Amino acid sequence: MKIITNAQVAELLTVEDAIGTMRTAFTEYARLGAMQERVRIDCGKTKLSMMGAILPGINAVGAKLYTTINGKFTFVVVLFSAEDGSLLAAMEGDAMTEFRTAAVTAIATDALAKKNTDVLGIFGTGVQAKAHVPALLSVRKFSEVLVAGIDRPEAFAEDISNRYAIKCRVEPAATVAVQADVLVTATRAATPLFDGHLVKPGAFVAAIGSSKPGTREIDDELIKRASRIVVEWREQARKEAGDLILAQPGLVNWDAVLELSDVLTNPEFGDNEKRSLVLYKAIGVGIEDVALAEFIYSRLRN
Repeated sequence: MKIITNAQVAELLTVEDAIGTMRTAFTEYARLGAMQERVRIDCGKTKLSMMGAILPGINAVGAKLYTTINGKFTFVVVLFSAEDGSLLAAMEGDAMTEFRTAAVTAIATDALAKKNTDVLGIFGTGVQAKAHVPALLSVRKFSEVLVAGIDRPEAFAEDISNRYAIKCRVEPAATVAVQADVLVTATRAATPLFDGHLVKPGAFVAAIGSSKPGTREIDDELIKRASRIVVEWREQARKEAGDLILAQPGLVNWDAVLELSDVLTNPEFGDNEKRSLVLYKAIGVGIEDVALAEFIYSRLRN
């Protein structure tokens, strides 16, 4: 049994590896796989959460566990063999979580966003906001990145410009919403960040910041305008995706909400060239962590 640290994960894993692994994971899940919904418990200031998955096709069985104390997360993934049930690895999951969330957004963008994109809009300046830039640059070309945030957005923009040789500037929320072809919300906001009327027709919106039923980053108008809504896993989204749960009754037709595995295995679901706005709502699900843990374990074992 291997103990794998965040430092090993960060040294080994690339954006391209993460995207490829997530694409394989959701495709395999469509063929044969199972997921365990996130379970949360709390006692005083300490929260403990867990979610898991089985993907026999890539020999991945495991669960991610994490604590949340004063807004700080600490992640670990336990990985087993799908063949004999043996314990393969215990892996620190902080670096891996950063990669996997952005990688899943990238494959959703690749499948659902229009091919010709010019402006990437980012709400937020934290770890996930920063991780999404290289992931999305790997699947679409952008001429500039616009950022709206409350925590040192100028420093964020300067870092993105220097790191990826792309123009990045700070703009008000309304400007980012109006101009973005691909728009990512990666914040801890509890209420909508902008007016959904502002988003341009044909835009792709990825709402990835909230994974709790009582918080949301987007409003009812954006949901109303979406020609297609896609989630990672419908069953868990119906319990955790506050952006959709808090919408006015009847606005979200859950029978019409697609899962990402549907989109990846049925190309007709992903054609957005002739459609209006498309919404992808992410909360994080077990196959992402377990599949990426298996990839990392296999690389370090060889």
